Amino acid sequence: MVLENVRTTGYSAETPKHFIVDAGALYKNLEFDAIEGKFKGEPIGATSGGSSVSVEQEYRTVEIDGVFTDAVGTKMLQSSSASMEVNIKEVTAETIKMGINGTVSTGDGETTPEGATIVTGKGTLENSDYIKNVALVGRYSGSDDPIIVILDNVLSDGGLEFSVEDNNEAIVTMTLRGHADAGQVADRALPLRVIFPALRSE
Repeated sequence: MVLENVRTTGYSAETPKHFIVDAGALYKNLEFDAIEGKFKGEPIGATSGGSSVSVEQEYRTVEIDGVFTDAVGTKMLQSSSASMEVNIKEVTAETIKMGINGTVSTGDGETTPEGATIVTGKGTLENSDYIKNVALVGRYSGSDDPIIVILDNVLSDGGLEFSVEDNNEAIVTMTLRGHADAGQVADRALPLRVIFPALRSE
């Protein structure tokens, strides 16, 4: 950071380059294709009311005789978590399956209509239920490229909620939480990444 004389506003010529604008889009299993130089992923669906990202961190203070205030070096990270709350308006079987960590099957023509898609919950959780990642892809005002927030190894751990009413559409609300893999556990790393684009030069 370049030191400068103090002013009465934080606005500068660089300020308009650093806004995150609009609601963005949700993807799962996002990957960077080095050959094409682009990100590729599976769209989760249209949203309404935006999405929010939350990082919670809990610290404990090392208690030392004679220290009666918060002191540098005495805080230890005790736990951390990262999640997204999303409001999905495009309701599909995959959306509901993701919200309840359920299964999808096809109607058999006897107990259910043939060809229908049936989503059911299940009583056990398997490693294959974790989604590789979920990404919120937004627009960064200082670049033609997106700003991307990625949660790794994602589960919907709060169930889902939606209501229906006349003259309106249902919005499925769920909390998606990231989970550390073995490597991230070893490194004590949060299963969250924020990818900032290279800023354009004026």
